[in-house]
Amino acid sequence: MTHTLWWHVGSCSMGAGLRPYQCRLYDWYTMKKSFYSMVVMILFLSASGCVSGRGQNDDKPNPASYHYQMGLSYLGERNYSSALFELTEAEKIDPENPDVLYYLGMAFIGKKRPDLAEAKLLKAILLKPSFSAARNDLGVAYLDLKRWDSAIQQFKIVKDDLFYDNNENACINLGLAYLGKGDYPKALEELQAVAAMNPRSPVVRLSLGRVWFAMDKSDKAIVEYTKALNIYRDYGAAYYYLGQAQLKLNRIAAARASFKEAVRLIPDSELGRAALVYLDLIK
Repeated sequence: MTHTLWWHVGSCSMGAGLRPYQCRLYDWYTMKKSFYSMVVMILFLSASGCVSGRGQNDDKPNPASYHYQMGLSYLGERNYSSALFELTEAEKIDPENPDVLYYLGMAFIGKKRPDLAEAKLLKAILLKPSFSAARNDLGVAYLDLKRWDSAIQQFKIVKDDLFYDNNENACINLGLAYLGKGDYPKALEELQAVAAMNPRSPVVRLSLGRVWFAMDKSDKAIVEYTKALNIYRDYGAAYYYLGQAQLKLNRIAAARASFKEAVRLIPDSELGRAALVYLDLIK
């Protein structure tokens, strides 16, 4: 049994962790980083009163801005249903606003509907071709949909954008897309390049471990998972994948301990529930 974990740390920064959220299934490390960044962005947007440049100097109420800001607030709370409602209302008033469309796409991703997020993110990019955050998160949606080549195409564009401040996350996502496709040498190439630039990233260490595990090199996977945990000791996803690798090497006691840590740290996540299943199997 294997479980896939994708993440992105998009523009504001919604990955690995939250992915923000951002994303596909977030581990706690990613969600925490993403949540703090999201709160800062929400406060900034609320203070500036911006959705678009239209009507900002007007004394009249701006209903699009109100719904947009409420939608961002709900996204920050991971209340995706309420975010969808508010952002859909904002879209009705301001349908050509790429920011509204982007966060609407993020709300769909939060609801685990990457198929519906795709159209919103594509339209946001059409309206604003330099919108690398939207491209990155469109790639994340394609990861969820297992459309590996489409994801790779988007992440390559983002990787080459020198003005995008979350370039590392796009590179990690690109490596994960190659992993999903089964192109392990390319996955290693992308992820090892990130690790060379930022060896203290637990996310890239976890990602490298997953590639080694897919290549049936569990010992090397364990080395990378251990590095991730040395950097961030409460990394629930790393404990889960470490348990898988230990189990494959028939290290039952060690695997049991790792799965227990995963359940303790991320009990309500997909990986936490999968760890429970493993614990039942190796009693």
